[in-house]
Amino acid sequence: MPTEIAQPTRRSKLVSVEEAVKVIHDGMYIAIAGHLFSNKPSHIVRQIAKKRVKNLTVSTSPYASYDIDLLIGTGCIKKTICGNVGFEYMGLAPNYRNVCQKGLIEAALGDEATIIGAYMASVEGIPYHPITSIRGSDVLKMTTLAKEYIGPYGDKLIAVKALSPEVCIIHAQESDEYGNIRFKGPIYFDIIMAKASKKIIVSVDELVSNQKVRSEPWRTSIPGFKVDMVVHLPYGAHPCLSTGLYDHDEEHIKDYINRGRQSLSGGNTSPYQEYLRKYVDEPVDIYDYIERAGGFKHMQTLRRLP
Repeated sequence: MPTEIAQPTRRSKLVSVEEAVKVIHDGMYIAIAGHLFSNKPSHIVRQIAKKRVKNLTVSTSPYASYDIDLLIGTGCIKKTICGNVGFEYMGLAPNYRNVCQKGLIEAALGDEATIIGAYMASVEGIPYHPITSIRGSDVLKMTTLAKEYIGPYGDKLIAVKALSPEVCIIHAQESDEYGNIRFKGPIYFDIIMAKASKKIIVSVDELVSNQKVRSEPWRTSIPGFKVDMVVHLPYGAHPCLSTGLYDHDEEHIKDYINRGRQSLSGGNTSPYQEYLRKYVDEPVDIYDYIERAGGFKHMQTLRRLP
């Protein structure tokens, strides 16, 4: 009789958001993926803010928004590494602007090539990545991320030091229980950031079966063996958008910006503190947050038509 070979078992990567944020601690270096309003892991960011983790170094894609501003507003960040933090046509990020003007945090700046080049260096396994985009600009004079050097063939280049976050937090549209991540639209810089990081946590709006993943292998953008944890969070990017599923909530973001501005300009911090109370500190889970943010009926108005 032939010996029956035991089939290997696969470990589910599904965890609660509370379990996921346990790995985020004081003084850590984390990366937050997504770009501007797109695919921001907003609910995980709110949970980090709720813990009031301190002295974080946070890098992002070249353009951050709600994620960085909220963590600054709750006193979590000591250093940012990004190109810009703002809300595009809705205005500047109030908390980020305030701390930068007052010198309360270290803000390491760079253009798109500088930020992404730094992640690329880690992906390539080298100490720095060469770029030329900021040569002759004031960015090179101000940034702490890059230095000029002469290459082996006599070329004047700029070396961007490698960035290797301890944890990268991503939001995507779909995953199976084993962490095979699927996007329904532009991926921006998420794959590069994931490859450069030591651990990867992903929130997803929807769970799909492993059978579906295997039947459409071309849809998997980040394979499960790279992912450490998956958190199922419907509307987990809100108030930012989740590509292919729902748009950003403009009214919610405008309210956030206005509360931040009011609290910083008048000496009365209560408008922003009320935002934190209602949307960060008191919600017991994503469903409680959704109810406070207008309920599923409101969320449906943000859905994108197929």
